[in-house]
Amino acid sequence: MSDEENAALAIKTGIEQVLAPLHQLLDKLLGPAATTVGLSLDDSAKVWRFKRKIHLLEEVRRQVEQTGADIRPIATRLFFPVLEAASIEDDDEMQTRWAALLANEATNVGSVHPSFIDILRQLAPDDARLLDRLCDDCEMRKSRRVRPTGKYFGDDEMERILESHEDSLENLVRLGLIQSEYEIEDRNKWAERGQPVLPPVDLNSWYELSDFAVRFVQACRAPRGKVQT
Repeated sequence: MSDEENAALAIKTGIEQVLAPLHQLLDKLLGPAATTVGLSLDDSAKVWRFKRKIHLLEEVRRQVEQTGADIRPIATRLFFPVLEAASIEDDDEMQTRWAALLANEATNVGSVHPSFIDILRQLAPDDARLLDRLCDDCEMRKSRRVRPTGKYFGDDEMERILESHEDSLENLVRLGLIQSEYEIEDRNKWAERGQPVLPPVDLNSWYELSDFAVRFVQACRAPRGKVQT
């Protein structure tokens, strides 16, 4: 082996020794995702993101095929941001929501607002699941009221759910998906009926699901099939 080859080998060995701890860190940070390939950090990231993009497109195709609808072109300002965001998503449930954005837009142009992309980026899986449950609950009751926080109303089960997901609830409020509402009740009229109540003025507060939240949740769910006539 020539001196140049020995030098090149020494450099390569040195680089591998330097990168070895980084690979170990990557293994711990990404878990199974880090073992997809034993290449460089950059190559591993590219392969991981490529696989997630393929997974996304396969899910989009599955959702669209179930509708029986024709596919319409998607604006690039929607398609590529969704593709990139989904390529770093390691939660399959959240990946399905990203796929639903594309599937809905492909079958119903204009149904996906560009801001939905930024909102979904800012949701943790627990946030998204809580929003789904709140939306389903409101739809079942035909009301946008999530639940009051005042002592004169209440749903024990929903109360427990929201109390155990305070961070998620706060994030939904921050994003404007859940809105805080209140009303001031003049209770002097109770005293007029011989039922004195203190304090005479009471503040009732509650949360409501915004119209925007309903549209967002619908866009993050697989599109429905054609209505049979």
